[in-house]
Amino acid sequence: MNVLAIDVGTTSMRGILFNEEGKVLSSLARMTPLIIAKGIIEQSSDVYRNALLYLCGATAKEYQVDAVTLTAFRSAPALLDKNGFALTNFIMWQDTRNREICDALAPYSTEIYHTCGAAVNTVFTGSKISWFREHQPELYKKTYKAMVVPDYLMMVMTGVFVTDTTYGSRTSLMNLVSLRWDKRMCELYDVEMDKLCDLIPQGSVAGYTTSAFCELTGMPVGIPVISAGGDQQCGALGLGVIDSSTLEVNSGTGSFVISVIDKPLFYDSSVICNVAAIPNKYTLESNVLSSASALNWLMRNFFPDLVKDDGMDFEAFNQLAYLSPPGANGLYCVPHFQGCGTRKWNPAARAGFWGFTLSSTRNDMARSLYEGICAEIAKSIAALPEGSRKAKEVYIAGGLTRGEIFNRILCDMLNRDLIRYDNDQATAIGAFVSAAVTLGLYPNYGSAVRAVRSNGTVTRYTPEHNAVLAYQKYQDTTESLLTCAGQSGI
Repeated sequence: MNVLAIDVGTTSMRGILFNEEGKVLSSLARMTPLIIAKGIIEQSSDVYRNALLYLCGATAKEYQVDAVTLTAFRSAPALLDKNGFALTNFIMWQDTRNREICDALAPYSTEIYHTCGAAVNTVFTGSKISWFREHQPELYKKTYKAMVVPDYLMMVMTGVFVTDTTYGSRTSLMNLVSLRWDKRMCELYDVEMDKLCDLIPQGSVAGYTTSAFCELTGMPVGIPVISAGGDQQCGALGLGVIDSSTLEVNSGTGSFVISVIDKPLFYDSSVICNVAAIPNKYTLESNVLSSASALNWLMRNFFPDLVKDDGMDFEAFNQLAYLSPPGANGLYCVPHFQGCGTRKWNPAARAGFWGFTLSSTRNDMARSLYEGICAEIAKSIAALPEGSRKAKEVYIAGGLTRGEIFNRILCDMLNRDLIRYDNDQATAIGAFVSAAVTLGLYPNYGSAVRAVRSNGTVTRYTPEHNAVLAYQKYQDTTESLLTCAGQSGI
């Protein structure tokens, strides 16, 4: 049996075909660049639909496809009518137009946290739907369902309007204990419950491919489409993070720290509790909103010689960063380019470089950006409860981890061993694992992960003493710099 994993990232979509042993038969990608204007970060439904059709069609042309499993980023809604036509663009998770709505809900933040597992924030879906209702009321009235991107893509394939509980746990509208839409939360956010998709368990069959979809792609009619869960949840599963003895750090557009626990834990509002990709499990999550996105900004604006027509020369950038020593010759960076994430939930926080002298070089800027991102990851881990933050092993994945210098700095900043698989497509692997268990190919998640990971190699990073010493006070220093810059509120 061949399973096609559709992995939807913030700026690209991948289609990776696995056989039942977990070996990759083919891998395709399609870029989905965002619509970015002043105060707006959006995406058109057509971009996602066309990318999906391409990936499915190109794969089906060369291989047999017996099932589809889908995972995606989690908090970007659009409004759709009964025919599945998008009335609006998707408002992306980084977009903060809903900030005033969140500010108005701040007095209810504790109640929302203890119901939904996260404090009021601009990232989650509920306040973005509220924004649609307030600013585009005519379109809201015409809305049949508000859907996030994975819901939409599953609807394109199956004609069914559903969402799974991992995405529900990113809305501030679902009760984390009952796993149902919460009437009180919907009232607070002014969202009508009947405009929300029906909830299904993660890792379940959402529907089956329709003849209309298959005519466009050449895919077989009636094969199962499985909702594997959100990208970060699947990323943790794909790395084998299935209990609190391990941690995941996934560094792509943003960086996400995830631990898996057995039941909901309302530990601290600086940490998110979500539904995990594994049934009857939950995740604790802390995040850094700007990681690879900050790197791309720095290269475009200060390293234009490394920006080519066919992309950015990250290898050359990393070599420049290596020329600067640990501590970047006294240059510090705090990468709050899109605000501060979970640990303080402050969209007004701003980024900065501190400590420039006439001897500072752009090599120092390159290294200090990486060091700043890694320091924020360390702070995010420190925000987790003791049982999770003292995990024995940290598994790493994501685009930034393809650079050795980032992994080296993170290892030394955390002062613990890191483990990286050569196949870093953890999210797609997690989606395959979810489908493989659902389809009965493996008896449990552990055996499925072991089967997939047996096909690859592992790199282990061990802290270097001198670098660890150089970073001992780094986190405290960057927090002090924020205070001096007037950002003490974070």
